[in-house]
Amino acid sequence: MSSILKKIGFKSNAFLIIPIFLFLFLVCCESGNSSLISSPSHREKSGTNPVRLSLHPYKGTVVKNGEEILPFKVLETDKNIALVEMEVPIFTDGKGIELKLSSPGFQNSSFVAKSTADLGEKLIALDKEGVTHRFAGRFKTGVQPKSVRFIDNTRLAIPLLEDEGMDILDIKTGETVRLSPPEKYKKKLGFVETISIPEHNELWVSQMQANAVHVFDLKTLAYKASVDLTGKWSKILLYDATRDLVYCSNWISEDISVIDRKTKTEVRKTDKIGLPRGLLLSKDGKELYIAQFSASNQESGGGRLGIYSMEKERLIDTIGPPGNKRHIVPGPVENKIYVSDMCCSKIEVYDLKEKKVQKSIPVFDKPNTIALSPDGKYLYVSCRGPNHPTEGYLKKGLVLGRVYVIDTSTDTVKEFWEAGNQPTGLDVSPDNRYLVISDFLDNQIRVYRRDGF
Repeated sequence: MSSILKKIGFKSNAFLIIPIFLFLFLVCCESGNSSLISSPSHREKSGTNPVRLSLHPYKGTVVKNGEEILPFKVLETDKNIALVEMEVPIFTDGKGIELKLSSPGFQNSSFVAKSTADLGEKLIALDKEGVTHRFAGRFKTGVQPKSVRFIDNTRLAIPLLEDEGMDILDIKTGETVRLSPPEKYKKKLGFVETISIPEHNELWVSQMQANAVHVFDLKTLAYKASVDLTGKWSKILLYDATRDLVYCSNWISEDISVIDRKTKTEVRKTDKIGLPRGLLLSKDGKELYIAQFSASNQESGGGRLGIYSMEKERLIDTIGPPGNKRHIVPGPVENKIYVSDMCCSKIEVYDLKEKKVQKSIPVFDKPNTIALSPDGKYLYVSCRGPNHPTEGYLKKGLVLGRVYVIDTSTDTVKEFWEAGNQPTGLDVSPDNRYLVISDFLDNQIRVYRRDGF
């Protein structure tokens, strides 16, 4: 576990105070490892050092070194997160110290400060009682991480809405590489979503403010090509392996660009099909399912789930109740899909054979990205939470967002917990081990480890 938390410290945008004296490097410690740390009562102290770190939650949290309570001073708060300062004992034996944290309604946690050479400000996020996904750490990113995608078991592609490209982050080493297209594109900002195409060694990213998509080498991360689109505000990407095409939903022009993967050119566009967001191909490839965030024809009752015939090249039906559909993923069994509805705080379960909603699962405000675990056991949901009441989603709201875990065998909520400011992007590692979310307005990602892995 120590490897994943290496190099996770940084200064969050939520806290503008720059640490002066830092020495604490915190590593999540299993209870069985606590015997490796000598009892403070049998060791020599050489004084104390002031340390700054972030606690989530901070109200009611108690920090101890052995049986000694370490009082902390709250320097700055952000809802349930606080930047705190405390005096931590310095020991001369080089073995570090163990910090024990407890808070009502949360699981007790132990963290080890291993060396004064390990500098950096940390976030300690306690896990709610009963949850089976443990907070493992946070990593800084560029400005406004819009989405996240695992390109292998530890590396993430993170498009940045207000920055010049996307970050490739290894959650095991903490190493980050910035990928950017040529200058004429990157200065326009607005990077949104990615797809990984391993069979062709390609990583694609959409850039809505340039009306373009860009292609990078999946192994070397070298830039390969850009595709200019005639659609406006390019968003979600989908790869069609049968036809070797890439589809890109265009927000403002309300259509979908069809891109030839080999030639890297837009070969055609659909007609207006309502404001499209998420895309999913049927298993037989005959139908394209479209999450309509709204509809061009408002008489239809707003955004629904659109069904587009690949043979007829037109929208042939819309199903389900009106709303703001955001994202679509396949279920663990045939003819079942999940759709997030941002306006109605729910996940809809569709039976494609019957062409109807089978069940609605209530979640928190503004559900965004959804992802099915590779083993099909869980559906994960990132919920941004309510917008700021007067200034919209680009300013921090009054409460933090949440992450939901839905058991797909019963389609009921298994657990949820509070995350940061507007958790938006979300993905699961191919080995089922890690869940990652992006805290959009905190310019960071959070990593959670699933029990049993």
